[in-house]
Amino acid sequence: MSDLEELERERGNKEYMEAEGVLGSVQSRGTRARTASNEMCTFLVMNISSLQLIPVNIIAYRSQYGSANPAAVIAPAIVATFFSTVVAVVYCKVMGRKYN
Repeated sequence: MSDLEELERERGNKEYMEAEGVLGSVQSRGTRARTASNEMCTFLVMNISSLQLIPVNIIAYRSQYGSANPAAVIAPAIVATFFSTVVAVVYCKVMGRKYN
């Protein structure tokens, strides 16, 4: 996020130029909150959608409770997280066009 914030400063975004002295999200009285850029929102949504290749915790739980095939969840997990990531990317693109 800090690299994306630096990118906004380089682009000349006033919100980030004015808040240069502010540390992180802590702001002093009288200053207004900054708006996240499209790139920041995309980064956050991609992290939330989290493409997970091997669901280690679920495999461990299934093994602990005596499943015959604890690793059977790998393929469904990959498919589910793939679709959630695709939906996240499409959402970011649609919302990015809507507000530009």
